[in-house]
Amino acid sequence: MGYSSILKLIFLLQFFLSPCAVFSASQYPSNMDLLVEMVEVAVGEVLGEMTVPIQEESPVFFLSEEGKHDANWLVEHVISEKLIDRGFAVVLDSTVYDESRFRLSFRILDMGIIARSGLRGKYVDRQSRITLMLKLNDELSHSILWQDEITRVSSDKVPKSNLELLQYSDHTFAETELEEQSWNKFVEPMVVSSVLGGLIYLFFSNR
Repeated sequence: MGYSSILKLIFLLQFFLSPCAVFSASQYPSNMDLLVEMVEVAVGEVLGEMTVPIQEESPVFFLSEEGKHDANWLVEHVISEKLIDRGFAVVLDSTVYDESRFRLSFRILDMGIIARSGLRGKYVDRQSRITLMLKLNDELSHSILWQDEITRVSSDKVPKSNLELLQYSDHTFAETELEEQSWNKFVEPMVVSSVLGGLIYLFFSNR
């Protein structure tokens, strides 16, 4: 085999082996892409319903998180962007927080991705979900001006073989929770029915 033939063989191996899985996975959004999109949609919708006092033309918001969650940084970033786009000022550092400003707090009640696979088939149903709660407080009057909760769910079908590539991330909240059906779900009721049927038969046959 000549040198040029070896080069061609190496090229073909690289082309057909290495890119295949990556190209296949690139046809579908990653788990992180799905969650980022859902956060942006949910935050955009819920902030669209937020009411701000008329006398405050461009209030300054102190943005704070409620509760611990690995994705708090993501939600905080998206909320900040949405508020700035609407012409509001945002403060994240509590050390420079002024009580004359409004406090906008958020809490992630639920966020995650679950994939359900059947007994057969190469595809799984992937479902992403998020539930957020936002609350606007007036720190001067110590009152709640507005609060709301929003839930968004989306689903798609992806190849089961691509789940590992699509969930690749440094963040645990973007991992896939896989639910697989097993034959036990169908066999156990059949076994119970057979046993009951046998007991009933023996009961009446011995009378």
